[in-house]
Formats: sequence, structure tokens, C-alpha cells
Amino acid sequence: MTRSILPLLALLALPALASCDRAPTTARDGRSAGSTEIRRTGTANASVVAAVRLSSGYTLGVVASNNGSSVTTGTAVLYSVTGDVAASIDIKCISRSGGHAKLSGTVNESSDTGIEGFDAYFEVSDGVPDQANTVNLAAAGTGPTCLDSPEYDLATIAAGTVIVN
Repeated sequence: MTRSILPLLALLALPALASCDRAPTTARDGRSAGSTEIRRTGTANASVVAAVRLSSGYTLGVVASNNGSSVTTGTAVLYSVTGDVAASIDIKCISRSGGHAKLSGTVNESSDTGIEGFDAYFEVSDGVPDQANTVNLAAAGTGPTCLDSPEYDLATIAAGTVIVN
């Protein structure tokens, strides 16, 4: 069951891969290409791919990585238990230890505009069984990064998979 999500993730990645050979025409948020932020935080050569549903119904998807220089790129999406809040998170930091990863970033878009710009942080664990927690939020500039966030109680996922490399 945990491997059945991999073909879905591969299909979702195909449109992104198909467009990689084209130069960007404009930045998504209106910034010029020269103002791109380089984020050197977290564990070098770490990556997290997850598509999970907790038993509560909360869902979380993550595709994020750090390269050899710890430059972090990635996105997480979440859907609340009741389905009334969906949010996209710009991942800025990954800290990995074995199959356990802490991630942090900023809510860049949400169906609840009141949380846009908030700091977001959470954990996932690639193990038997895979585990995750819900995304925690804090006012902009007040939340911990992946390097200093506290440990949280992780829940065994009800469906999906977590891959931490």
C-alpha cells in the first residue's frame, strides 16, 4: 500500500519535468529572477517526499530537498481535517537524521488568507510504520526553523508513504 502512491507522485512530477528545459518567463510572485533567495539551511543532500493521510483525515503532501550546499527548495500542501483549509508552504529548511526529518517554511497561499505569511513547521518519519504530524503555525518571524524546532508526537499515517533520503 505504501508503494502504491509512488506512481501517482511520478505522474504529478511529469508536467514539471517536461517544462524544465524552458527558461522561466516571469517569476510566479512578480519578483525578478535576480532576486531569488538562496536558502542555505539544514542538512546537505537531504530530501523528503511524502503523501500522507492521518487517521484524523488531515492530509499532507511534501516534495522538498537540500542540495550539497544545503540550498533548500520545495513545497508542502496541507488539507485540514474538515477540508475547510488548504494551504501551500514554501519549504525553507530541512533537517534530517536517519529516516526522520524536520521541515520549516512559510505559508505562501491558503484558503484561509489569515494564515498567509505564517511560519510553518512539521516532522515526518520514514520507518515501519511511516509517521507524520500536522503542520504547526506561528506568526511570521516567531516560529522555529527546522534546526531548532521541538520534537512533536508523530502519528502513524493511515494511508500514503514517507520517503526521507
